[in-house]
Amino acid sequence: MKKLILLLLFYSLSISGYMQNLNIEQCYALARQNYPLIKQYDLIEKSKTYNLAYAAKSYLPQLSLQARASWQTDITEFPDEFNNIMDRMGVDGIEFPSKDQYRIVLELYQSIWDGGLTASKQKSIKAQSEIEKQNMEVSLYAVYQQINQLYFGILLLEEQLKQNELFMKELNRNYQRIEKFIDNGLANSSDLNKIKVEILMREQTKSEMTYNRKAYVLMLSLLIGQNINEETRLEKPKSSIDIKEEINRPELKRYDAQLKLNDIQQKATLAKGMPRIGLFAQGAYANPGLNMFKSGFSPYFMGGISLSWNFSGLYTYGDENKNLNINANSIAIQKETFLFNLNQQVSKTNSDIEKAKELMQKDDEIIALREQIKTTSEVKVENGTLSVNDYLQDIVLADMARQNKVLHEMQWLLALYQLNIEKGL
Repeated sequence: MKKLILLLLFYSLSISGYMQNLNIEQCYALARQNYPLIKQYDLIEKSKTYNLAYAAKSYLPQLSLQARASWQTDITEFPDEFNNIMDRMGVDGIEFPSKDQYRIVLELYQSIWDGGLTASKQKSIKAQSEIEKQNMEVSLYAVYQQINQLYFGILLLEEQLKQNELFMKELNRNYQRIEKFIDNGLANSSDLNKIKVEILMREQTKSEMTYNRKAYVLMLSLLIGQNINEETRLEKPKSSIDIKEEINRPELKRYDAQLKLNDIQQKATLAKGMPRIGLFAQGAYANPGLNMFKSGFSPYFMGGISLSWNFSGLYTYGDENKNLNINANSIAIQKETFLFNLNQQVSKTNSDIEKAKELMQKDDEIIALREQIKTTSEVKVENGTLSVNDYLQDIVLADMARQNKVLHEMQWLLALYQLNIEKGL
């Protein structure tokens, strides 16, 4: 038992860091985690949170401090007639403030209504954040398509390597039989050389497919950010994949978010021309104070409600609104074009699925017939009524039929999963 535990421990350590089993759904998830842009998700969320908090601060009371020192060319004075009357009444002259004046004002302002400008800013921030997220989702879809090509490419190469190995065994078996035929006078050394050439060509094919598989495995490993090697078993995807009827692509969500942002900007443009209503309170220390007949510094307080309306925002409202309408129409056209092209691609992929399915239905029948022909040819060669060269061609054609079946099945599965991505995961 101790030896067994040690053996299992050694085996686990020898393969540590490598995945033993992997399916295509895991590849999608791992690629999403490994994709560099996905790290921006948290940054986008944090940025949205900070910007929303910043926009909401416009509802907080605004405290401001102003200090002012001024000199003016004239001050308010009584007319001479009024001063003469005051003199006849024995009233001393009233002292007015000097031409240099000073004021320090502390003001507290609370916005009550800003025409909907703050609400528009907050909605705009959320819409912009959604657009950035969907931009990343669009980029990820290109990665998913690469995974499909690599994953099914590896599966196809593995199946082809298996068929190639079986064919090489059959060629070696026939090589030994041809040697016996030579002894019996039914074949010659040239026939043997043809078998040998075919074996060498199949060994070349094996080497080429092995190196291609290694390259595919390396690229898939880099995409998903996991260590996989030749020993990793890729699970054959199921054919009963659930494909959505409706299209659910991130591009459509991005277009919707862009249209929503455009609508928000239109409302914000109108809000810029609306009045502002708020409460205010002022505390000041000034020379002169509110009493203009009292010279010197004095404190005072003032409070109330204010309304301000800057009409300049209305001047450009029409032009800005027209530009935003043009932008909305442009986005709508882009969305329509995307759907048009996507529907064409979906139609083609559906056609590929049906074509591969129809080819697969004939593959088994073709293989059975090719095997019968090969068996018959084998008997004819033994009887001396068929040349070894013709027999070799029948062997090659039987192998091609099996290879075609493998190819058509992988094309069918690839088309199914491509359609799933085209419709939207």
